[in-house]
Amino acid sequence: MELEVRDLACGYLDKTVVSRISLSIATGDSLCLLGPNGVGKTTFFKTLLGLLKLKAGQVLVNGEDVANWSRQKFATKVGYVPQSHIPPFPFAVLDVVVMGRNAHLGTFGAPGKEDRLIAEAVLDTLEIGYLKNRVYTEISGGERQLVLIARALAQKPEFLIMDEPTASLDFGNQIKVLNQIDKLVKAEKVGVIMTTHFPNQAFFYASKVAIIGKDNTFVVGAPDEVITEKYLQEVYGVEVKIIAVEGKRGARKVCVPVA
Repeated sequence: MELEVRDLACGYLDKTVVSRISLSIATGDSLCLLGPNGVGKTTFFKTLLGLLKLKAGQVLVNGEDVANWSRQKFATKVGYVPQSHIPPFPFAVLDVVVMGRNAHLGTFGAPGKEDRLIAEAVLDTLEIGYLKNRVYTEISGGERQLVLIARALAQKPEFLIMDEPTASLDFGNQIKVLNQIDKLVKAEKVGVIMTTHFPNQAFFYASKVAIIGKDNTFVVGAPDEVITEKYLQEVYGVEVKIIAVEGKRGARKVCVPVA
């Protein structure tokens, strides 16, 4: 199964923000999208999700152009995980996750026993089943982010689009969330595209990296090929060194600033 972007151009009204973007990701792979603020990462995501009309190019899922798909059909294939937020009503965690089943319900359908069982199973998969009866607004930021991932997984999608899933989380919760995403990719064979501001996350968790740079430059490839000292200095304007550190999985690359 594959999600493919072919020569995509996107923007607002008569303004094109990014163009000539082509990439693909299969189920069981993860792609990290990097780039400085203001280069169009959010615009790209909104277009990929169908929230903005594309200006050129195609988005295909399993070889089918999604341009003529209904929102409901798209939601059965692609899930979206926003940055953590606080809803206006104090829903129980299980009810928040059950909302992800809406893509599989009819216009006047209501979630039933099977939908709740699916939601409970997803919570267990993410190892947060103990939260199901807690109030969503009263749990920690890291727990809320995992609940949002659970809600998207309840859709039973093949691909997840994640907008900075570790934003505003402390270091420990960042690692917990990223480890669960890694488990979904490897064990559940979900394809993941996520934005991040941290190249080290891409080194540790991504099978592919795409970088949108200034002046509409775009590069995609394996992390070791794309994340180089020279390229990071060109894109972010900072001098860094890339070194290898030993871990449980062997030597891994990390970026460190040059004092």
